[in-house]
Amino acid sequence: MTVLLTERLQLRPYKPDEAHLLHSIIGDLRIVFWREEPGTLEEAQHWLEKTAKTYKETGMGVWGVFDRKTDDFLGQTILQPLPETGEPEIGYHFRVEAQGHGLATEAAKCLLHHGFTGLELPRIVAVVLPDNHPSQAVMKKLGLPYIRDLMKSNMLHNYFALERPDYLARLQQSA
Repeated sequence: MTVLLTERLQLRPYKPDEAHLLHSIIGDLRIVFWREEPGTLEEAQHWLEKTAKTYKETGMGVWGVFDRKTDDFLGQTILQPLPETGEPEIGYHFRVEAQGHGLATEAAKCLLHHGFTGLELPRIVAVVLPDNHPSQAVMKKLGLPYIRDLMKSNMLHNYFALERPDYLARLQQSA
């Protein structure tokens, strides 16, 4: 899986023995606030195995996000098939202490770029709960327009999508 770098961050695949890092995300209901119960370490291990398979098949997966200077684990960013549509979905989850510093935007911009230029995906989507205002703001910063509402995991989500030609045109304008 490709290692991606930004000014402050390194996005890299989880190592097989790093389920505890993923567990620090899915086990914290302040981060995965839509869940009724925290995720388990076993669930984290299973998810890492599943995403390793997805990466081999599609080039998409889950990247752990680490501070480039300290190598501290900050969170994760995701580019995976959306179960409801099969489209490439971008997402992220950051530890509570790492939130509010622009890291989600920085990591997601990097992964969006990789998806469109490295993987040459035709379209990337995101689903966000309507009352998740910080993630709504990230979608705006990424330039993903709101398209419609979508049911996901029995909850209403806002569905955002960006087409590759639109992304590449914006990239060319900013160059």
